Amino acid sequence: MAGLEKKLMLQEIKKKIEGRDVFFTNFEKVTVEQFGALRRSIAANEGNGVVVKNNIARIILKELGMEDALSAIEGAVFLVAVSKEPQKVSKDLVDFAKAREAFSIKGAFIDGIFQPAPYVIQLAKLPSREQLLACVVGGIKAPITNFVFGLSSLLRSLVVVLNEVSKKKS
Repeated sequence: MAGLEKKLMLQEIKKKIEGRDVFFTNFEKVTVEQFGALRRSIAANEGNGVVVKNNIARIILKELGMEDALSAIEGAVFLVAVSKEPQKVSKDLVDFAKAREAFSIKGAFIDGIFQPAPYVIQLAKLPSREQLLACVVGGIKAPITNFVFGLSSLLRSLVVVLNEVSKKKS
């Protein structure tokens, strides 16, 4: 029966991380409340965290072609799978790791490439997609707004001149 349980666990975890970006972390002495808070913040950013036994993690990584990430599997492993916007989850993980010495980020498998922990820390510093889009829209909007104000001031000047001319003729 134990073999069947392991196969089912392996299939479930494999489903959770297959085709997604995966972060690798190690933890020690993290309380249930702290872990719960981390999982909630990850879930809010469309991530899914799971504690995995090392042997099962190694099997899954080999089956999914993520052999480069095998070096990140040591100690108590917490995997976080993200379907989109990994910088939000990386920010959650980096903030959590800053507050706790017993929690460390080992790296991430992003876009088919294993990246070390410093990459994850740099990724956390990036602005979110919404912030980047707002900057682009603001950059596009500024010249258009200036153009519209320029046209409106020309029209106002024309109206003032025409008004003065009409006053002088009457």
